[in-house]
Amino acid sequence: MTSQHASVAPSSALDSACRAFSVPQRIQASSLERSLLAQAQHSVLPFEDGDIALWRFGLGPQVLLVHGWDSRGSHLAGYVEPLVRAGFAVTLFDLPAHGDSGGELSSPVHAGRALSAVAESLGPIHGIIAHSLGSAASLMAFANGLQVKASAHLCGPSSLTPMVKLQALGYRLDAQEQQQFHAWVEQHIGCETSAVDIDALKHGLQHPGLILHDPADRVVPFAASKDLHKHWSAAELVELEGLGHRRILTDPQVIDRCCALLISAPTAGARA
Repeated sequence: MTSQHASVAPSSALDSACRAFSVPQRIQASSLERSLLAQAQHSVLPFEDGDIALWRFGLGPQVLLVHGWDSRGSHLAGYVEPLVRAGFAVTLFDLPAHGDSGGELSSPVHAGRALSAVAESLGPIHGIIAHSLGSAASLMAFANGLQVKASAHLCGPSSLTPMVKLQALGYRLDAQEQQQFHAWVEQHIGCETSAVDIDALKHGLQHPGLILHDPADRVVPFAASKDLHKHWSAAELVELEGLGHRRILTDPQVIDRCCALLISAPTAGARA
């Protein structure tokens, strides 16, 4: 499904764009995060893109925390205590080629498959809180049949095609290189980018949602959340200030609001 990106790029800029799209930085957990992870039930899920590392806390209806690109599950550690205190089982995990999970390559499609596999292994999923790439993975999983009672999405892209165009522009690719990059991305993910756009995924959005995004986000444009909201009648869009793309993960008001959404959702009859 994936390509050997080192050999397909005739220019250094194109090669860099391909690598940036497919090879995330493997971030180590901080000492505080390691202390928290040590309190969890740790397990490993065999997966085609490399074994997935999982950590589970608490008992009750299952909530999944899904991290972003160049990140790891423990970066959403601030959600664990309030959700466990509210009576949920909380699982965080590292996506392919991230953190402690296996694999060397990743993408929104790799992440979406991994999320679906994790959800299937855990049984009924009550809700999801997802950041950036994790939000894109969640949209894919919903479209492929994952059912939840509610989900919260932080600074996430709603469609892959415009993000590929944005990355090409960021690496200053010329018109021919942009076409080559787009073709390479589709080879890497194993499908057309349009299959990972909101028009192809919106049928999976059948539950209440919360979309939070800072219009000053320099990584994922706020327009992505506006587009997601336009296609998701059951979701609320909240504009944030001063949190950018990553500070949103540790903001107490954001954490409270996301947890409140999942707490208010009915728990009976949840299915995955």
